[in-house]
Amino acid sequence: MTQKKSKQERVNEITQAAMEVFIKKGYENTTMENIAKKAGVSKGGLYHHFSSKDMILLTVNQKISENIQEIMIKAGKCDSVKKGLIYFIENYLRYWMEHPQETSFLFISIVKIMDNTELLEYYQDFTTDYIKFFEDAFAIGVESGEFIPHDVKISAITLVAAMDGVLSYMILDETLKVDDVIEQFKEKFITSIEA
Repeated sequence: MTQKKSKQERVNEITQAAMEVFIKKGYENTTMENIAKKAGVSKGGLYHHFSSKDMILLTVNQKISENIQEIMIKAGKCDSVKKGLIYFIENYLRYWMEHPQETSFLFISIVKIMDNTELLEYYQDFTTDYIKFFEDAFAIGVESGEFIPHDVKISAITLVAAMDGVLSYMILDETLKVDDVIEQFKEKFITSIEA
C-alpha cells in the first residue's frame, strides 16, 4: 500500500515540475496539462492545488524567495554588521550560481512581471523588504561605529542592484569567477566604508 503524500509534498512536487517545464517550454508555451503530466498528477489534481498557471508561477517564485530570506536571517545573526553583509553577499551570489535552474526561472519570471499584477506586487514587496534589510544593516553599522557616516539608502540600493545585475554578467562571461566577484563586492561595498 502506498502512503498518501501530504499536501505540502504534493505542492512541492508540482512547483518543482512547473519550474522545469517553464524553463524547457517557456511560460507562454507551458500548459496546465504539461505541468500535471510532469508532476505525475491528474489535471484535476493540479487544479485542486492551483487555479491557474499564473498562480503556479507566483508560488514557485515565493518558494525560491524563501531561500533568499533564509540567507538574510542567517546574515542578521552574525556577530557584526560587516560579517553579516559579507555572509549575505557570498551566499547570495553563490546561491544563484550554484542553482542554475532557479536562476533561469528567475529570468523567466522577470519577463512576466509586467503583465502579471500579482507577481509584480509580490516582487515590489519583496524588493522593498530586501532593500530595507540592507539599509537597516548599513545604518546599524554607522551607529555602532563599524562604518563611516554615509547615505545608507544609496548604499543599500546600489548593493542590491549590483548583486542582481552581476548575475547575468557572470552567466554570460565565464571569466567572471564567483570568488573574484565576491572579493570585489567586499572591497567596493564593505571595506570602502569601514571606519
